[in-house]
Amino acid sequence: MTRGPHRFRRALALALAALALFVMPALAQTPVPPQEFVERMAIANMFGVESATLALRKTSSPAIKAFGHRLADDHAAAMSSLRRIVAKRSDIALPDRPDTRHLALLSALGDKQGADFDKAYIEAQRSTYRETAALMQRYASEGTDAELKSFAAQSLPLFRELDRKAQELPSPP
Repeated sequence: MTRGPHRFRRALALALAALALFVMPALAQTPVPPQEFVERMAIANMFGVESATLALRKTSSPAIKAFGHRLADDHAAAMSSLRRIVAKRSDIALPDRPDTRHLALLSALGDKQGADFDKAYIEAQRSTYRETAALMQRYASEGTDAELKSFAAQSLPLFRELDRKAQELPSPP
């Protein structure tokens, strides 16, 4: 009699695992809604400009300064393109400021100095550009809004390059 409940639990666990294998990829593949894409891209652009400003003020690393200059220029251009698209629309709005996560990250960066700043800045840039490039790739291939999909496809090489450059930033000692 003790074998029956054990077999049932095992069968139930296998069934749930199989269900997860089918459901999780389907959930992961649902397209990003246009409003969410715009919000995430606008936040990435705001974070890029703000973090670049911090880097230009706080670091003595020539590599980080060069990356910061590039970020400020590239994000300003990307944000300008995104604003032009959204300005013609009533169904999508740009956020006024970064989300809580990015504001906390900017605050933490602002509190650091020297090598501590450089290390935190590099880590933040590496994760941010990995996420942003993946979002651009996903929207460029799966997006539902043609104009935003075109923006993503045209901007993707830039964000891939920023991701590559962020990964190449030298880690401080």
